[in-house]
Amino acid sequence: MTTASPAPPRPGALERWVAERPGTVDVLLVIVYELVTASQLLSLQAFDRAPLGAAVLLVAGVVVGALRRRTPVVALAVAAVAAAVALPIPLPPLVLLVVVTVVTRVGVRTAWTGAAATVVVLVVAGVVGFHDPTRAFLGTVVLLVGMVLGLWIRTRRAYVQALVELADRARAEQERRAEDAVADERARIAREMHDVVAHGLSVMIRLADGADALAVQDPERSREAVRRVGSVGRESLADMRRVLGVLRSAPADEPGTPDLPQPSIDDLQRLVADQRAAGLPVTLHTDGVGALPSSLAGTVYRIVQESLTNASRYAADVTTVDVEVTRTGHQVVVVVQDDGRAPGPVPSQGSERGLVGLRERAALYDGDVEAGPVAPHGWRVRVVLRAEGDA
Repeated sequence: MTTASPAPPRPGALERWVAERPGTVDVLLVIVYELVTASQLLSLQAFDRAPLGAAVLLVAGVVVGALRRRTPVVALAVAAVAAAVALPIPLPPLVLLVVVTVVTRVGVRTAWTGAAATVVVLVVAGVVGFHDPTRAFLGTVVLLVGMVLGLWIRTRRAYVQALVELADRARAEQERRAEDAVADERARIAREMHDVVAHGLSVMIRLADGADALAVQDPERSREAVRRVGSVGRESLADMRRVLGVLRSAPADEPGTPDLPQPSIDDLQRLVADQRAAGLPVTLHTDGVGALPSSLAGTVYRIVQESLTNASRYAADVTTVDVEVTRTGHQVVVVVQDDGRAPGPVPSQGSERGLVGLRERAALYDGDVEAGPVAPHGWRVRVVLRAEGDA
């Protein structure tokens, strides 16, 4: 039985901090930009050579920092205008930061459109304003670097998100399978408990009724029936303890849960003997089933047990109950037929759980179950199981 895998890894502490505090990140970016740009402008003596361009770059940094998350396209337009005005000055990474934001937050097509428009603006400003188109070269390089960086960030985020979603789906599927396995195990244990308890109590009730009926006329047979009640009760208790021992030895939702104890074909003789002692005239015939796999043999045993239990509980005036278990090729056929009569107006005490259990057991071996009355009276259960491998 499988166990659920651990939760998929999530972004690291720094990425979570950035995602949870976008406003703080924007303020820090603006501060860093202003400090780096101001130091660059001072080193280039830009305030003396092009005071308007230097001032526009500093102001634009604040504006872009405030707009890049809310309206990145507008922020790109502001950065493009600032870059055009500041062409005499080597372009700082203002446009690059905005292009990265547009690519990651808006889309690749919009980013390419905005970048192309910015290049046009820079070229026009260089030709018209400064009569030197080469001044737009550095700005174009910055734009291309921003596009590549933005595409890389966008692809990485999409890839990480896809991995997280895939891991979440795989983990959910694994948990679902584990829950289904637990439910199947519980259903299997419930079937075993039903078979053990229903059969044991049915035989003990018939034996007790027979002992009571014979108490005066044949005390010796009555005492023998009572002794048989104790024997069947102890056997049923031992079976129940084995089933419950499985629950105690390992939880059903953990790997390595041991299999429930499976009765064998040889145990059918004891089963038939118990029913005969309880007054049910059972005959058993087996052919070719001496070497069945243990799990299949256990299924055959439980099918016969449930069928005999139903016959003893619900059929009246039974004179014969025939049990046949035969194997032909890859098929094992179990037939249990009695000639009892319906109990008439007496309401049935059954819950139909037995028939449901038969179908569930047969389904494990791709089997078919037929159950119904036969003429002139009686009930017949026929189960066909598919047995793989050699006998």
